[in-house]
Amino acid sequence: MAAHGDILRKKVLLWCLGLFVLVHLSAAQSTEKKLYIVYMGSNNLPDAEITTSNHHNLLASVLGSAGTAKTAIVHSYKHGLNGFSALLTETEAAQISAMRGVVSAFPSVSYSLQTTRTWDYMGINLDGNGPWTSTDFGKDTIVATIDTGVWPEHESFDDTAMGPIPQKWNGECEAGLSTPKFQCNKKLIGARYFSAGYEAMWGKMNVSDPTVTVSPRDIEGHGTHTTTTLGGSRTRNVSFQGTLGTGTARGGAANSRLVSYKVCWPGSCQTADIVAAFDMAIHDGVDVIAISLGASSVDYFYDSIAIGSFHAMERGILVVAAGGNSGPDKATVINGAPWILTAAASSIDREYLSDIHLGNNVTYSGPSLNTERIAPKSYPIVDAGDIPAFNTTSDDARLCGEDSLDAEKVKGSIVVCAPGDMFGIYYPEVEVHAKGGVATIIIDEDLKSFAQVFHQPAVTVVSQGVGNHILAYINKTRNPMAMMTPSLMHLGAPAPLAATFSSRGPNSVTPDIFKPDLTAPGVSILAGWSPAASPSEDPSDTRAFGYNILSGTSMSTPHVAGAAALVKAAHPGWSPAAIKSALMTTAKPPDSQHKQNSDGGLAWGSGHIDPKEALDPGLVYNTTFAEYNTFLCSMNYTDDQIRVITGNMTSNMRCPTAKLPANNLNYPSIAAVNFTKPITVVRTVTNVGAPESVYKVEVHHPSGIHVSVRPKTLKFSNEKKVLSYAVTLSPTRTQPWRENWVFGALIWNDDSHRVRTPIAVGPKMSSPFL
Repeated sequence: MAAHGDILRKKVLLWCLGLFVLVHLSAAQSTEKKLYIVYMGSNNLPDAEITTSNHHNLLASVLGSAGTAKTAIVHSYKHGLNGFSALLTETEAAQISAMRGVVSAFPSVSYSLQTTRTWDYMGINLDGNGPWTSTDFGKDTIVATIDTGVWPEHESFDDTAMGPIPQKWNGECEAGLSTPKFQCNKKLIGARYFSAGYEAMWGKMNVSDPTVTVSPRDIEGHGTHTTTTLGGSRTRNVSFQGTLGTGTARGGAANSRLVSYKVCWPGSCQTADIVAAFDMAIHDGVDVIAISLGASSVDYFYDSIAIGSFHAMERGILVVAAGGNSGPDKATVINGAPWILTAAASSIDREYLSDIHLGNNVTYSGPSLNTERIAPKSYPIVDAGDIPAFNTTSDDARLCGEDSLDAEKVKGSIVVCAPGDMFGIYYPEVEVHAKGGVATIIIDEDLKSFAQVFHQPAVTVVSQGVGNHILAYINKTRNPMAMMTPSLMHLGAPAPLAATFSSRGPNSVTPDIFKPDLTAPGVSILAGWSPAASPSEDPSDTRAFGYNILSGTSMSTPHVAGAAALVKAAHPGWSPAAIKSALMTTAKPPDSQHKQNSDGGLAWGSGHIDPKEALDPGLVYNTTFAEYNTFLCSMNYTDDQIRVITGNMTSNMRCPTAKLPANNLNYPSIAAVNFTKPITVVRTVTNVGAPESVYKVEVHHPSGIHVSVRPKTLKFSNEKKVLSYAVTLSPTRTQPWRENWVFGALIWNDDSHRVRTPIAVGPKMSSPFL
């Protein structure tokens, strides 16, 4: 591994070469074939083969022959949506993009991957009575993950107590090329894999490579982790390496049926394959989809997850997607389309810590998943910057990259490393162990603040101040010594806290649709793992684990999807928008103790998920398809484009002359940016509680904003189940929202339910996509 200075020099050299090569490549770009996704909106044809034939004919009109078109096509999207992916030149893609009936044509890109106590922590326990028992833990709902596949033999997929597979299931279990043979059962009822897009980009996979299996089998671990969190069967006495997180593991919807769609392969999750997975999930008859993937925000109809989710929503399927791991920076949230339920990550009341006892009787604790034991005694402690290997600078040595340390000075010591933004690219503890060190203290300058699995004894300190104190002790002491303990589990930590890594709002595509939607446990989550995957992501770590502990919005996403499956089981006729509303309006906002910092709702959205309350929300915001049409008009799509997207090909579909802003969408939250004068938005709620209900409004005004609601009382009856109200936001003399986001809420209260709609008002910003 190159030292940090070498990496920077190489980046500069490559940049210079890039300028030179760019000039020479410009002429070649028109003939170079790339994988493009051609999106053609909704598919209303009853015969999928006719749709595929139409794709061939359209492509043949550009490429010159039907044979060439058939060879070029990689995927034909023909079930829930209409389109295809194909190898095209930039010129050919532009020609197709201009054709009538084509919404967009854009390159396929690679998306990145973004429990024993968590469900008890949220109040969904196995014993006792509660509203969740009426759902029988999501019995017979069909929930799917689009991820890295699954390990089908895992005990969390035990089907002993499962009845017959629901008749609505229309999918398959694709075995592929897997050893042992991939098999499904009555719990894991289906699995498919999508690799054509990946292979079109990177060539045919080498099936003799042990790190590759062309089947739905998971060899990376991520998909098994998310799927078991979502709906794994009850499994008793599980733990992380027999020492941490001991308890009963199960998914939130423990009696649901599981489906896995594998779209990720070594180093890449191609968007062309992701769209194919959505298309097939719609065909197969799933109820809820969890997708813990994503990239930077783009226009919704150049975004494979937004496209797939739109057509899933159209067919009654709720999609829950990860909000991203780019926090704490603002405006980093991804998967922000309003028809997606976007999940942020928070902590639970459990953490894993190792103690560092310095020779001056000062003790520090840091997050760690370190079960490798060292003798309980004091060792010399050294600063890696003081022990560089030959021809290595002090700064590079402090990174603890490969071959950066002097073995003679490392041997028998605890070594302090500060890898900075290189942490996660290579593994400091591996270099320390290779040179004879006994343990590693990692100063985590990125403040990830969550426990990580280490191959060798190590701990992170997530405060630069603590790191400086440790280094000062080393530098000011003649013979500095330290002792480090293995990781221990601690209960009772302040929670929930927004995870530092969790991406923050606002939504950069449509700022007036506030995102993320809510938060759920995503820090140090114990769930099933593929024994073929490295537990620490270090390629040299060949340990085989049945369970692993991970952090990320990838982990919060299946928690939200599991809760959605419970609501779906209790209310099978509810739309995706109604289920989403129930989860958002019953979420618990952070109290003053847990707000942590000024970003407030930028991290939390509506609040922390409360699955019990969501089963009986009282009122729901039920977004209609006509309202999505109006929303798409606000995105500056043409009438023709919206007809194609929605499948509404009638000539009377017209955008209003004066386009309504996005915040008029009937959404369970209210947001406003570029706020200079009073605005009024309208919301419509449907009563799903007692027929004769009276709700009164209470308002929490954002700082510098006066909120008025008309009417102040909603009276429902058997005849009046749907009512509307208007909300006017007016600036006061103090205007803090010109510089920072401010937050409030309106709550409809009938003494049995508190239906909370958050209000967010922020400074001037514009979307580059509008």
